Amino acid sequence: MTERTRMTTTEAAERLGVKPETLYAYVSRGLIEPRRVPGGVSTFAARDVERLARSGRRSRALPPLVFPSALTRIADGRVTYRGLDAVEAASTHTFEQVAEWLWIGDWQERPSWPVDLVALDRAVAAQQPMPTESLPIDRFRVIAAVVGAEHGTGRQADVLTDARRLIRLMAHGLPRADRRAARRAEPARSVAEVLWTRLTRLPRNPHRVAVLDLALGLLADHELASSTLAARLAAMVRARVPDVVGAGLNVLAGVRHGGASVPIEALLRDAVRVGAEDALTDRLGPPRDNGSAAAPRRVARSGEAAGIEGFGHELYPRGDPRAVALIDRLEDLDAPGDRLAVVRGVLAVAAHRGLPPPTVDLALAAVAFCADMPPGSGEAVFALARAAGWIAHAIEQYGQPTFMRARVDYIGPDG
Repeated sequence: MTERTRMTTTEAAERLGVKPETLYAYVSRGLIEPRRVPGGVSTFAARDVERLARSGRRSRALPPLVFPSALTRIADGRVTYRGLDAVEAASTHTFEQVAEWLWIGDWQERPSWPVDLVALDRAVAAQQPMPTESLPIDRFRVIAAVVGAEHGTGRQADVLTDARRLIRLMAHGLPRADRRAARRAEPARSVAEVLWTRLTRLPRNPHRVAVLDLALGLLADHELASSTLAARLAAMVRARVPDVVGAGLNVLAGVRHGGASVPIEALLRDAVRVGAEDALTDRLGPPRDNGSAAAPRRVARSGEAAGIEGFGHELYPRGDPRAVALIDRLEDLDAPGDRLAVVRGVLAVAAHRGLPPPTVDLALAAVAFCADMPPGSGEAVFALARAAGWIAHAIEQYGQPTFMRARVDYIGPDG
């Protein structure tokens, strides 16, 4: 293969007439696939670039699905919330403060998020017919639906009140992990403190809660992910806050989005049973024999493309900074048994086999695993956190007169 059959990121972006950030947005949507060469530089097949360019010419007359936003930016390997580094913001502020920053652009010293006990009773009662083993995200859908069924005013002035109230109800409305304990509203507790008691029976302490709070802050928003697009479209037609969050929840559960941590949790549990090497081999196949038992297997694409979730994020070619922040704090969970060693073993084997750096989905699964949370807990943390981002996008969209009707690029037979 000659050099001219592949193009650098700069060359591909110039050919398509877009910025490099837009090119990687195409990558994240599966429109074009990169390949890394030694040194970590991504290249693209020239034929794929030409195919995308021709497709763009055909669709040029169609309205672009672009939303002006001042909330979150992903560029140069980092993510920012309203211009501030998201990792730093989540590390130095509570989840409630991060949410308020996204909503109003101001840091509140002590945000007041009261618990609506009457609505909480209704949300809990609505879950009574649900099986005991129902996943938290399914319960979130019920809670959002119950709140949405109320006759709210829908006034702009009530949006922030509705937002705080709904996220509180999502956390408090989950059953306690220790079913023997009486349900308590815990109105003075933070969202992370309440959520901890709903997802694990491990004793709550400040260090453990701080890790969960960090995860919530890191996952609060991530630009225009699929669920956020759904939430934004709902807000465009002036759906109320509970319905906006409901739209996001219905999209989030896919394994290529918020549900990505679920199979990783299973991987970590398998690693306890059979070891990290065998658990990864079950998903990737045996390492290639390169003439040396110590030679790592090279995987020149994302972990998902190779058949495993949690490794490689096209928007972070040098590694997901959110994952780094969470993995660095796993020790604070004081995990029972050798759970932390299991996580480290999986990461070591993955690196040896040439997998890309871990993503926040793996880090979130590791938090759930080390905190002895049941399956689906990582997804629950993701959903509760991202509700804050969906609401931020809704608030922004409510203030814009933009209304668009997306069109298809019809390629079927003529009638």
